[in-house]
Amino acid sequence: MFTIEQKAAIVRISFFILYADGKIEDREMDFSFSMWQLIGIGEQDAERARTMTGIEACNIVAQMADEDKSFVCALLGCLIISDGEVAEEEVRIWRVLSEICNLPSMSIEQAAAIVKARLE
Repeated sequence: MFTIEQKAAIVRISFFILYADGKIEDREMDFSFSMWQLIGIGEQDAERARTMTGIEACNIVAQMADEDKSFVCALLGCLIISDGEVAEEEVRIWRVLSEICNLPSMSIEQAAAIVKARLE
């Protein structure tokens, strides 16, 4: 599915969304950990993410296959709604990350459908 470097990059860019509104809710972290676990991201990948720069992470994501980039974009979109709110800052960061990482454009609803389909 994803390489160790790709998994670390996913964790690293996820934190851009998680920190976007200035706070990380427990529900956001619970959702993140659940999603990461489902796609095989473990402690080693999270450790690697801590040493990775944002630029490195974005470059790694930008080089992924289109299907994987679509899933990453969808995952980020689902992070936005994981606390039950859609913060404007989070949506803005999602759009910027999508542009930097050459991710597809999608709505929150499309993101949720992609994540659900990938995990079934």
